[in-house]
Amino acid sequence: MSSKISHQNQAGFTLVEILAVLAVIAAIIAIGIPAVAKVLQSARLRNVEGTASVVRSAITGYLGKPGSPGTIPVTESALTAVPVLPAAEWTGNPSLNTQTASKGATLDNVLLAEGLLQQPLSLRLGAQNSAEGIPAVWSPITESFTNIGAPTIDYTPANRVECAISDGTSNPGATGAANGSASCAFNLAGNGILIPTGTRVAYLILKTVPVTDAYALALDVDGIALIQNTTANPAANDQNQGPVAYARDAAGSGLVDVYYYLTSL
Repeated sequence: MSSKISHQNQAGFTLVEILAVLAVIAAIIAIGIPAVAKVLQSARLRNVEGTASVVRSAITGYLGKPGSPGTIPVTESALTAVPVLPAAEWTGNPSLNTQTASKGATLDNVLLAEGLLQQPLSLRLGAQNSAEGIPAVWSPITESFTNIGAPTIDYTPANRVECAISDGTSNPGATGAANGSASCAFNLAGNGILIPTGTRVAYLILKTVPVTDAYALALDVDGIALIQNTTANPAANDQNQGPVAYARDAAGSGLVDVYYYLTSL
């Protein structure tokens, strides 16, 4: 008899207690997920900013090496520019000096060939480089692209570093700006004075970046004085001031292409 009573008096959780525990767990998750997301976003931004710093150092190393031509190789084409790549920077068949050829030429690959970057770009933001084909081959000896056959690779959908010639008017952060090398006249100081015509501009391109990350990167690098969006709507306007630029997300896709100024000559 006593054994039966002991069994009936064993303690258990009531429905109210179970619901209370679940409510506490839900509250912890609700608080923790945004905090984790913020930490992960911060790590992505640090990765991009660190990569930009490494590439700048590599460019400085290129300009300072023995026998350096004293300028940055042009790798990005303008839609209307002919020839696309300056003749002094393209050797081999002159017919390869085309916009198609420039799609296979990137500044990060030049710096890799020079031994100034230790590994290909690997970024936590944007579309990673998964293109296949024959790239534009850079020779550190001749300081030129040396393909005999046309490059077949297309790096334009992927993250990359490019050098282009500014047209003095087309800011990569302006909606409707022409694609290609003309769109590198960054409005760095936010005073309406763009990088002058003829200047060689090196910049990092981040493809298909979430608008919230693009805004956070611009806020971090450009500073609050040059930000043209808001926290609530981080892609409402063109971010065309400062080193980080992007056109507004007019299509509402939630993604933008980000242009990150590195240096110019």
